[in-house]
Amino acid sequence: MKPIPLCQGNCAKCDKAHGSFLEELEAPEREAIDQKLRGFYVKKGEVLFREGTPADSLWIIRQGSVKLCTYDSEGREQIIAIFSEGETIWVSMFLGKKETAYPYSAICLNDVIVCQILRQDFEATIQDTHTALKIVGLLSKKLHDANERILILSASDPQAKVARLFLYRINHSGGNRVTMKLEDIAAHVSLRPETVSRKLGELCDEGVLRKEGQSTFEILDFNALEDIAHR
Repeated sequence: MKPIPLCQGNCAKCDKAHGSFLEELEAPEREAIDQKLRGFYVKKGEVLFREGTPADSLWIIRQGSVKLCTYDSEGREQIIAIFSEGETIWVSMFLGKKETAYPYSAICLNDVIVCQILRQDFEATIQDTHTALKIVGLLSKKLHDANERILILSASDPQAKVARLFLYRINHSGGNRVTMKLEDIAAHVSLRPETVSRKLGELCDEGVLRKEGQSTFEILDFNALEDIAHR
């Protein structure tokens, strides 16, 4: 990974531009964590961490997307989750054991900018009860979010996966439009881009969606989208 002069003690602008859990902390707590962050530029296809290596860091995605994946006995990839701009990878951070290993690998889906804070440095900044309770609240939200991601991938019907992803995005961002590149949609729902393109076309033909430009879709019929999502 290539270090970048992004987060050397001042991430406030970065938090506002790209979002992260730091926005929800008080200024003193946020600044204490900022001082420990290191920024990295990572190219598409490169690995942030590998399955089985020590889980020693928390990662904040500033730009780009990262997939968490594992492989079965036959070498087939299984995508666990996709993390995008503003999200934080907390994998194994609070399991108690210092020797905990990452259960998945993290691979960049495109060129990515990330911030890393070592586990020991993060733990040192949340010693007081007030800050710890805030972190617990944030983690509860993340757990709910993770369950929603699992629900998306659990659908067996490709069109249902796409519908669930669009509802997920709308529920988190509001409005009635979803802007995502085809390859990003495909990565999120663990389908080939050609399959996603075909399913999006079907949804547009059925009057559920309307495409605007290269990568924006307007939801025309929420009820129909929800019916498809619950197949």
